Amino acid sequence: MSCFLLAPFSNRLTHARFTFAGKEYRLQANAEGGYAIHGCVRNRPWRLDNQTPNEVKLSLRTADFSDQDFPFPFHVEVTYGLAADTLTAQLALTNVGDRPMPGGLGFHPYFQRTIVDAEEKVELEFLARAAFSELSPEGAPRALDLDQQFDRVRPIPSDGFDTCFSGWNHSARIHWPGSCIQAELHADSSLGHLILYTPPEESFFALEPVSHANNGFNLFSRGIADSGVKVLEREETLVAGFRLRLSEHPRLPYTGHG
Repeated sequence: MSCFLLAPFSNRLTHARFTFAGKEYRLQANAEGGYAIHGCVRNRPWRLDNQTPNEVKLSLRTADFSDQDFPFPFHVEVTYGLAADTLTAQLALTNVGDRPMPGGLGFHPYFQRTIVDAEEKVELEFLARAAFSELSPEGAPRALDLDQQFDRVRPIPSDGFDTCFSGWNHSARIHWPGSCIQAELHADSSLGHLILYTPPEESFFALEPVSHANNGFNLFSRGIADSGVKVLEREETLVAGFRLRLSEHPRLPYTGHG
């Protein structure tokens, strides 16, 4: 349905602030609860760098915006490709400052709960090792609760769900059984976390491959394992991408690999 980009961080930062290299930084809160959320690029105009019939490349530089709300300058590029039944997306974040910076990337795609059959119950399958118990966690991930297990295909919750998973297998399948359509999502290894967001009583949900956990910068500063945050040295680039393949398909066993 749509997809916005997450850079230079994913999801929430508690109290819109973080500590890095012993110094605290404060951002503008832009979400209920006083969080800074979803990075700094989703509401910005991007520059078109190159376009062909099957590919488009866009870029954004923080130097072009006087009101950029991040204390480290960066450059970000995205490339979208379309071939037959598959969409590819690759995002690259580069530190263009003169000191190290914390960084992260992610994608926030939305999907419809129904396609052809208005009564169908959309299903999901992926493997994960653990999950964070809070929207903006303060500690390490925990073993999965029963309602967080999607290792066997099952309907996506309809009563509200918002969880960041750690240690997933970088492969997920979304199945619309009444419409006989499936989407296979495969993410790069650099996208080590997955967020499932299902707002109650809405016609859509989000399945987000991201590089680090919610509140990741603060988890990293505390030495929490599985934060996923990358420290970028001067001119260093973090690259992450995914591909999404659509096909007509009835219900079939799915291995979680491909």
